[in-house]
Amino acid sequence: MGINLHEGLIEEIRNRSDIVEAVSKYVNLKKAGSNYKGLCPFHHEKTPSFIVSEEKQLYHCFGCGEGGDIINFIMKMENLDFIDAVTTLGEKAGIRIEEASSKEEKKEFENRNRIYEMNREAALFFYSNLIKKENKGLEYLKERKVDLSTIKKFGLGYAENQWEALNNYLLKKGYTQEMILSAGLVLKRNQKDGCYDRFRNRIIFPIINTTGKVIGFGGRALGDEQPKYLNSPETSVFNKGRNLYGLNTAKKVLGKEKRMIVVEGYMDVISLSQRGISNVVASLGTALTKEQAALLKRYTDEVYIAYDGDSAGQAAALRGLEVLGEAGCDVKVVIFTQGKDPDEIITKKGKKVFLDELEGALSLIDYKITLVKKENDLTTIEGRIKFVKAIAEIIKQLKSPVEVDAYIKKISIEAQISEDAIKTEIYGNNRYNQPVKMHKPIVSGEKHRSKFERHTNKYNIESIQPTEKLGYLEAERGILKLMLMNKQYFNNVVSTFPELNFTDPVHKKIAKLVARAYEDMDVIDMDSLMNQLDINEITILHNIKKVIIPEDNTQKALIDFMNQIQKFDLMKRKKDIETELKEMEKKENKSQMEIARIRELCIQLEKILKELKHL
Repeated sequence: MGINLHEGLIEEIRNRSDIVEAVSKYVNLKKAGSNYKGLCPFHHEKTPSFIVSEEKQLYHCFGCGEGGDIINFIMKMENLDFIDAVTTLGEKAGIRIEEASSKEEKKEFENRNRIYEMNREAALFFYSNLIKKENKGLEYLKERKVDLSTIKKFGLGYAENQWEALNNYLLKKGYTQEMILSAGLVLKRNQKDGCYDRFRNRIIFPIINTTGKVIGFGGRALGDEQPKYLNSPETSVFNKGRNLYGLNTAKKVLGKEKRMIVVEGYMDVISLSQRGISNVVASLGTALTKEQAALLKRYTDEVYIAYDGDSAGQAAALRGLEVLGEAGCDVKVVIFTQGKDPDEIITKKGKKVFLDELEGALSLIDYKITLVKKENDLTTIEGRIKFVKAIAEIIKQLKSPVEVDAYIKKISIEAQISEDAIKTEIYGNNRYNQPVKMHKPIVSGEKHRSKFERHTNKYNIESIQPTEKLGYLEAERGILKLMLMNKQYFNNVVSTFPELNFTDPVHKKIAKLVARAYEDMDVIDMDSLMNQLDINEITILHNIKKVIIPEDNTQKALIDFMNQIQKFDLMKRKKDIETELKEMEKKENKSQMEIARIRELCIQLEKILKELKHL
């Protein structure tokens, strides 16, 4: 009886649901222009910046950047997955979500439910073993300073050193041997009939999904058994590469905490949680997978990898950084200086020391640099050369010219090697890695032009690219940020850019509203400004506010922005002229008027190229 969801049904549920009504149950909303406004439920704030659009059925927080439709809102507020959120909204809207009716689907659904039931029974069995009397499991947890409340919170248990304790317990509960085998709780004997328990003489860590169901177990050996840590096998409800230990508890604090900490072991999660750091998950003994990264991304953008400091932990951290980066997370690595792992640091040094270590977390590039530095002796010339060569390969992977420049400066200081030498190492003799492109003449009939008029693109200026357009839009946003900062900056912008001729229509609208506001007052009332914008325009305003302007040199910033805009405008005109020239070149028999037009265009093109050269 699986759920039969399709896009049409989901859209109907969206259409029948009212986001203002839904959000009002959690947030005190007040009418603000065409929108509603209130205090954001996803982060602490004193001034309302949470906007709900009744017209577009969307929400957006100007403060923290959270946004989406009614389904996203219910998922985040109720900590539900997509299917559960849609089902909840469907029930409220009076829409019956039909159950899948095929025999195969029904059988699969029933099997999954039985495994959930058996896992729950097994978890209760292990928990009862742990707390009913003194035993090795309880002694171990006491030594690790785990208290009773934490044992209850995580449902920890103990598998006694017996061969068939759990198997016999579940058989008595009415489950067949085949069912128990399908849950991965027992193994078949090799030389005779029957089964024996998978987990024996181990501390048991139930693995619980985000809807509160026990999907599998992890077990830590209390003796010399190998492996030291053992997980449930793959079943119809459990795949360790798609789940994270502790996410069921960590997700509950993500309204207050924006970052998620990823650790290696169960005990790291438990020790940190017991001492007030609950935004922690463990990766179930595997390197982080794409599925786990996507799962984390659903709950947060900011992820800190806090693996053990040994070589295996370092390698896993590097892989995790790459996978999380590809998933779009802002990811950092914690390098521990006060202990070998999170459990040891929080237990022996305390919460403050652990949080201090967390604040010193490094980005992917900085972490790689740190590892390379450990491998090379920078007090020797040979060590510094090897260090720079290795870092050059890392810097080549960067896409941002700003990042490249910053890291070249950093490495130059650390290795005591000139920036020019490092650039040459990265790019070869052509340090900017941009080979000169010779352009063919646009017009084949050179006889129609004077030598001066002939375009050879001697300045090697490229045609307009999408990145230029992005830079142009960023420049417009920079100018708008200056206009918003204060009236003096606004007047300075207007004197330099009197027509406020923005290309982007939203930028143009915001500029006009700002200009109108300064006619009546000396400061911008952001609430009043937002009330005149729709939710998508508010998002753009939010991005404008995030633009960083060096306050000690706003005039230079303005000039840079203006140059960027002027460059884009010239590049666009250049491209238009080149397009027209190419079209005219195709004509075999040109009229005198067309020849004159070609000359005129070539003169304009030469003028534009000269202007571009001086920008």
